[in-house]
Amino acid sequence: MTIASWLPLALLATLATGSRGAETEAQRLHRRGVQCMDDIERPDCAIENFEALMEVPTADRELMTDGMLRLIRLYRGGGDAEAVKPILRRFWDAGMKRDSRGHVPFSTRFVPKDFDILLNVDVERVLAAPLTKRLGDDARDTLFTCDEIRRTSLEETRRVKRATRRAKDSGRDFETVLAEDLAREKKREDEQAAARARGDAGPKGQPAPIMFESSCAVALALGDNDLSHWQRMTTVFSHHDFGRSIMLSQIPGLDAKLTAAVDGARLIEVEPGHWLVPNLQYEGGDVDLAQLDLDELLIAPTAIIDEMIAARRSRKRSMDRALEQLINKVPRDTGFFVVLTQSALLDLGFAGVKPGARGFFAALLPKPKGMQIAGVLGEDFGLFTRMPTDSAVKGRALVLIARAMIERRAGDDGNSEELLKSLDVAEASDRRALLASYVLSAAQLQKFMLE
Repeated sequence: MTIASWLPLALLATLATGSRGAETEAQRLHRRGVQCMDDIERPDCAIENFEALMEVPTADRELMTDGMLRLIRLYRGGGDAEAVKPILRRFWDAGMKRDSRGHVPFSTRFVPKDFDILLNVDVERVLAAPLTKRLGDDARDTLFTCDEIRRTSLEETRRVKRATRRAKDSGRDFETVLAEDLAREKKREDEQAAARARGDAGPKGQPAPIMFESSCAVALALGDNDLSHWQRMTTVFSHHDFGRSIMLSQIPGLDAKLTAAVDGARLIEVEPGHWLVPNLQYEGGDVDLAQLDLDELLIAPTAIIDEMIAARRSRKRSMDRALEQLINKVPRDTGFFVVLTQSALLDLGFAGVKPGARGFFAALLPKPKGMQIAGVLGEDFGLFTRMPTDSAVKGRALVLIARAMIERRAGDDGNSEELLKSLDVAEASDRRALLASYVLSAAQLQKFMLE
């Protein structure tokens, strides 16, 4: 091959390689901001680049979120608290040119139509977060251990640290403060038991969804001693009956784990793709497992699992459409998120309120179309709540009332003052939703865990 014939091919190859590796404007600004912040420690330079990043149209959501969290930390470090609030309000829009997809298991589309609350935990993202690593093994095990001895030890340690802190702050005796804490815990447990006995419709009267009761038993049956080996955990349930619930888990190497569990008699095969967990009960019934998609495990009471298996076989999408739409508006780069439909939010929010008072509040307040709560972990922890509403005027009035209450309460309780000062309540830019947001550092998060 002559040089003349070789040059065009070489040029094309170079151009192709360059186009694949070209740095976007958003990536360039983020890289420069990180360099200014972490390497040369120039806050002014970092702020300049991250502010510019916020104005760049991009669909690189994770890059935008990291830039937002870093910019908030820089503003706070410089004492510019007011500059933080506009950044908090951009969480739901930045980098969101279209609906999110693929951030819940595929099989959620087959949950029964009456299921109207979803909680999704991205285990991999939570464990990879710098904040989680900084908090150490205690934080990881608090979230994911299936060792009851370890869990009890962690709870006791936190209880003692909390009582020690309160005793020091109040100048009171440690044993007295600890006894009061134990009495409060016992009172809460008694109230929950009484509410369940009465059949109250609110959360206190409901059983825990199956995710919180059966996940560790299933993990142990599969040969996992904690839940950190799972990639994602999603529970969906009905607000009328939390016991009517399911859990979907994305688990690497699931087929091999299931085969080993059956061989070891830790699972009983009912039919291909459907198993029973021996001696595991939830709300008085058996707990079954099913595999509806690759590396996805469904955990559910027998009756509900039969519904979902039938829906999967018929390829019939059964999930409530309003719930699905709310899920698709949650950014993908969340460590966890919760979504409630309108009916779930209204019924649980007004549980225990007398009909007359409920009617008054319903007329006064904007009618929510549901609620989305998203948790983001980086170096800091951000919690972002969005409530789509039907009325911009009522929404604006509610924001003003909430802000006045926050300002009044901030000076009343020293323990909550820091959190309230970090809380921002606002209308969305399109005036079609109410927003409540705050970001906490690792030190603040540790402090609040001991309050």
